[in-house]
Amino acid sequence: MNSNRSHPGPTIVDYANKEHFDLVILGSRGLNSLQEMVLGSVSHKVVKRVKCPVLIVK
Repeated sequence: MNSNRSHPGPTIVDYANKEHFDLVILGSRGLNSLQEMVLGSVSHKVVKRVKCPVLIVK
């Protein structure tokens, strides 16, 4: 199983932190709050763990 496809949040966080990014820009799928609670949000996981600013684009 390809880890980049199965766990995109941690993969983005690890790469951004390792490479010392100045900014991470992510798209948002626009899930409603129930969908986000059940499915989780990649952008939410990245914002909480990455060591640089994050811009989320809808």
